[in-house]
Amino acid sequence: MPIKPVALAHPNILLRRARQERGWSQQEVADLIEAPQSFMVTRWENGTAFPGPGYREKLCALFGKSRQELGLLKQSPAVPLPCDPLAPVYDPAIPIHLSNVHTLIGREQLLAQLKQQLCCGENVVLSALYGLPGVGKTTLAMALATDPEVQNHFRDGILWAGLGQQPDRLALLRRWGSLLGLSQAESTALEDDKSWVQALRRTIGTRRMLILIDDAWSIADALACTIGGANCTYLITTRQPEVAIRVAQAQAIQVPELSLDEGVQLLLQMVPALLEVEPEVCRNLVQAVGGLPLALCMMGNYLLVQTRHRQPRRVQAALASLQRAEARLLLERPQTTSAYGPRLPEGAPRTLRAIIGMSVDMLDEASRQALFALSVFPAKPSTFSEEAALAVAGAKADTLDRLVDCGLLEIGAQGRYQLHQVIADYARSRSSTAMTGSEAGGHMLLQRF
Repeated sequence: MPIKPVALAHPNILLRRARQERGWSQQEVADLIEAPQSFMVTRWENGTAFPGPGYREKLCALFGKSRQELGLLKQSPAVPLPCDPLAPVYDPAIPIHLSNVHTLIGREQLLAQLKQQLCCGENVVLSALYGLPGVGKTTLAMALATDPEVQNHFRDGILWAGLGQQPDRLALLRRWGSLLGLSQAESTALEDDKSWVQALRRTIGTRRMLILIDDAWSIADALACTIGGANCTYLITTRQPEVAIRVAQAQAIQVPELSLDEGVQLLLQMVPALLEVEPEVCRNLVQAVGGLPLALCMMGNYLLVQTRHRQPRRVQAALASLQRAEARLLLERPQTTSAYGPRLPEGAPRTLRAIIGMSVDMLDEASRQALFALSVFPAKPSTFSEEAALAVAGAKADTLDRLVDCGLLEIGAQGRYQLHQVIADYARSRSSTAMTGSEAGGHMLLQRF
């Protein structure tokens, strides 16, 4: 089944409306027509895929409608499917989470808080999630986008903006214009971001919509996506605390890493074969990545392959490999047509090293070298004082402030600093050759503090 790019897709409003009139979920429709996965129905409704002949017949029989009435007649690309201005709009760019993990472990309380804030909070227009790269901000946004209660509250639809470091804002606004039913004549007359935002705001009018702005790297990019009317609500995700706090102020929420027990639960859910190894082995793996969900998922995918035959020698070799920080940093995540999360350059390896490196490479040279120097300190939960940090890094206080603002350095209790385990591992790997001459001096300085 060929998949269209979301920018070229025309949502099938008629098929979606037929399902909603019956009160069925996409999973229920998939079950009734014996489709193996509910995301097939999602793609048909979003217009990123078209059902085959067999499924077209089953859909017509299920709803008691003709192919024309269900929007299942293939049309010329120049003739888009009809767009009902009153129908809810669910953005086909909302990522589909293809995973063997069926629950968001350790996120129940945070999800409940977010739903309350978005759906029931008074005068809460803009919220933000921030935290380490790989901590699960996008996954939380996806869970909200597909939550029935959230969809019911935002009855006119949900839009999704996947930004990244260098977003094509104009292409994004054009895509939203197509989804919202702007005519060809209206679209042709729009020349820049400002005119598109004004046109989209007029089109949305009083509709109640949720607009999810994922992976924002700058305040300007985030605010450029606030195109809704008075009844729209926004949720921004960003790895940079400064962006979240300046945009959302008191409604900025830090997403924490998983606890030790939650991390173990996640690994066991992904790789049930780990139940056969010593419990301490799983706990060591979780501690080795500081409970970072992305790192745990990468290790889980790797172990799932290595343990599938239950060959003891291979299992032990895989577990031994993951004890090395370098091996963990080089694990890759699969990339699919529905991939989400950090947007790496085309062809770049989807490794933990590359994902962390996106943040580090945005730093100025002084801040980068300071981060590498600070990696001589023990990682979180250990802490170190500002005096020690300045002495070891040979930097000024505003350099530490920059590291904090971009989310690579944390401030713990009593103003003491912390480095997350994965950030520390990355910094050590980058500084292992460049700083070998000063490493001994750094350790000597540590003895003074």
